[in-house]
Amino acid sequence: MELRHLHSFLTVAREQNFTRAATLLNVAQPPLSQRIRQLEDLLGVRLFDRNTRKVELTAAGQVFYDGVRQTLAHLDAAVAACRRASYGEAGTLRIGYSGRAGHRLLPKLLLAFRARFPDVVVDLIGPHPSGMLQSKLLAEELDIALCFLPLQAPSLTSRSLGMIDFVLAMPASHPLATQKKVALADLAFDAFVGYSAGKGFLLRKAMDDECLRAGFAPRVVRESETSHVLLCLIAAGTGVSIVPSELQHQEPVGGVVFKPLRLRAERVQHGLAWRSNNPNPTLQNLLNLAEAQKTSR
Repeated sequence: MELRHLHSFLTVAREQNFTRAATLLNVAQPPLSQRIRQLEDLLGVRLFDRNTRKVELTAAGQVFYDGVRQTLAHLDAAVAACRRASYGEAGTLRIGYSGRAGHRLLPKLLLAFRARFPDVVVDLIGPHPSGMLQSKLLAEELDIALCFLPLQAPSLTSRSLGMIDFVLAMPASHPLATQKKVALADLAFDAFVGYSAGKGFLLRKAMDDECLRAGFAPRVVRESETSHVLLCLIAAGTGVSIVPSELQHQEPVGGVVFKPLRLRAERVQHGLAWRSNNPNPTLQNLLNLAEAQKTSR
């Protein structure tokens, strides 16, 4: 039994006339009649009552008609879904994100993606440090990550969407808090608070590197995985820190004073990273949207 048998059967049943059905199927009437006879032989039942005026379904033919119509409808839906999945218009996309990079990029990008591809299921995984996101990408637990760059893995591809600037954050009670500018070297003997070390926080590496360029290694007395807790520690006088400049606007905490760093201070890229060999077609659609948003800014 072939699909052409089923399509021919449905058309004859709807038209109740072999001549009209043959015209719609773009075949001659004798081959169409032969197909129906072949189908009846395969099933071992008579599907139509034929007379000179019209063709009518038998009781068995009506049952077969109802089943075939549903089956072909499901088949058509499966074909459509298959094609949409191959175009990245359906399926699943696993997006990992870091706290700060996700805060900047994720809401706008996700809104645009869901509006354009509403049938793609988006799994959000995070927030995680960029180092952990790299591990999840390599383990094929993520399709793409919004994170700080660069990630150190040759099998990953990345695309920068912007830069993060840093500022010095200190308690309002600090002796240097009233000065317009503060040299980082003047804080060499101060206690520092920072993002957790050894967990893949590129923001922690940025702070350590900036202090080393100023001639000292920071004495970190407290660590946190969240920016808000870090600012609270600074406000409480636990220590000073180097943090993304956006924190002074996005997460204001009373009792914290921000000072600019040197002109060529450390900057960190934030953007997208993914496995170069990832075959998920939804991934390319997200990358295209991200590039369009970057171009329009």
